[in-house]
Amino acid sequence: MGPDYACSPEHDTCTNGAVCDPSLEFCASVNTGGGCGGTGLDRVVVGAFLGGYIILYGQVQSWTPQLVTGPLNQTPPNKMTEVFWGMINCYPTLIATIVVYASEVFRQYRLSGMIAWLIIIIISFAIIFAINSSIHSFLVVKYASTDKVAVSVGFYYMSNALGRLLGTLGSGFLYTYAGGAVENIPGYDPGSDARLGLAACFLAGTCSSLLAAIITIWIKDNDSGFKCGSWTIVEEKEEQPNQEDKDGEKQEESQQPDRLSSSKLELPATV
Repeated sequence: MGPDYACSPEHDTCTNGAVCDPSLEFCASVNTGGGCGGTGLDRVVVGAFLGGYIILYGQVQSWTPQLVTGPLNQTPPNKMTEVFWGMINCYPTLIATIVVYASEVFRQYRLSGMIAWLIIIIISFAIIFAINSSIHSFLVVKYASTDKVAVSVGFYYMSNALGRLLGTLGSGFLYTYAGGAVENIPGYDPGSDARLGLAACFLAGTCSSLLAAIITIWIKDNDSGFKCGSWTIVEEKEEQPNQEDKDGEKQEESQQPDRLSSSKLELPATV
């Protein structure tokens, strides 16, 4: 871009992420705020979309028991509920990875198609991830010790914040260096293809969601079973009395004959 890249409206030779400015007659960025590539959306539009994302996320999270897990007979949720929704959470980012990396819409830089795909993917992810977040919030309290609920909830949100920080730094690194050529062992050249960087971020998100779902399998919470609407996927186990209850029942049974015999002895004599 710049004066070294002359162009004309009739012969647009600008590369992806740039347009031919007829008033300047050279290639310029599509972004009003500067920078290379992107969709060219105004900052106000991007900010409004992010605000809408947050509102949608919060509403879905608060209404999940009434609209999702309740009708599916998954209330109260258990570890199997989270594994199920954790696996579903992988699909939006996996589809996004394939679309951004391989589809002609992104490869040929078709702006309207790119924006449409991004809106669909982000809204889908917001809804599914909000459902997961609602289930997380319940399970944290469920699994916490009765005298350490505040500590467990605080640790959960501390881990949440740390994950967001590492995700921000990691995604920035991937977006910057994905597709770059290796010069030497110490480092890489920054990538020149934003499409590859975005695809790498979506792929990393997919792997993270899958890893979280797999780790959840090891939680000891198998007694409640798992249902999906009218279908029973995993049968609920009957509650087995623990050893203390069994010992108490045996002790009561052993005392019953003594009570009967003593009651017979205490019967008053009749004439």
